[in-house]
Amino acid sequence: MGTTARTKGAILLATDFSKPARRAYTYALALASVLKSRLSLLHVVKAPPGFETWSPSARRSLGPLKTKALLELGRMVRTAEDSGVKTQYRLVVGIPEDSILKIAKESRPDLIAMGTHGRTGWDRLQLGSTVEAILRQAPCPVLTVHAAIAANFPLRLHRFKLGRLLVAMDFSASSEAALRLAAKLVPRLNGRAVLVHAFDPSTPRLEQTHGGASHRAEQRLQKLISASQADEAISDKIVAPGDPVGIILDQAKRVRADLIMMGTNGRRGMQRLVLGSVAESVVRRAGCPVLVVKERGKC
Repeated sequence: MGTTARTKGAILLATDFSKPARRAYTYALALASVLKSRLSLLHVVKAPPGFETWSPSARRSLGPLKTKALLELGRMVRTAEDSGVKTQYRLVVGIPEDSILKIAKESRPDLIAMGTHGRTGWDRLQLGSTVEAILRQAPCPVLTVHAAIAANFPLRLHRFKLGRLLVAMDFSASSEAALRLAAKLVPRLNGRAVLVHAFDPSTPRLEQTHGGASHRAEQRLQKLISASQADEAISDKIVAPGDPVGIILDQAKRVRADLIMMGTNGRRGMQRLVLGSVAESVVRRAGCPVLVVKERGKC
């Protein structure tokens, strides 16, 4: 167990100890075990800017919070190491999103894992605050897990399965990065991936029939699969007209996806999510974890 900030080659779990964060810990621990990665735990004791200038007595008020957090981090470290996963932790004081991003950009983990829609701590972690900031600005893929996911998650890591991947494709550079990452993950997870592309049938450039549009999209998908050397990883390609969020969620349910993968795209310097609110809606509503990948995504 250690407090070092070095997390390169590790999965960084940002936790507030809420129920969603506990779900995210379970997935992060299992992924670290499967991928032979280290696990780095981070907890931020929330404090406003300028807390460093507080009086000594005011700063001491943070003591009980830090002590409680250290005890919880220690328990998590012991659980992880009992499972054979090398684990370290870090406790900092500050604004959660700023602290998480600062540490992630300094240490360059392979993946950040977080819980969403927490009912305690970090102002309920609703999208639009901490999680949204991490999704938009993190230097690596971000795995989001909400409280309703994995209620019956296996306690034994050797029973952990994350082999059914659904990759949402919109032909952006970031979705191509998600495909490349899926091609790398599938053999390590002993799984298969399904590609899903949703198109708007009213778009002027798709002036022919739905069948023609579907055929062109399938051809583009196949070219990307070949370029990504993902032929062995992909079990199916699904192209359908309609609302991307509904199609992604419906297909994820149909194939019983263990994980949804999709991309983000920088827009106007704000690194807004691809297709406006699509990724936000999928993260919020999906019945499985969602891995959000940027153009240079890795794992």
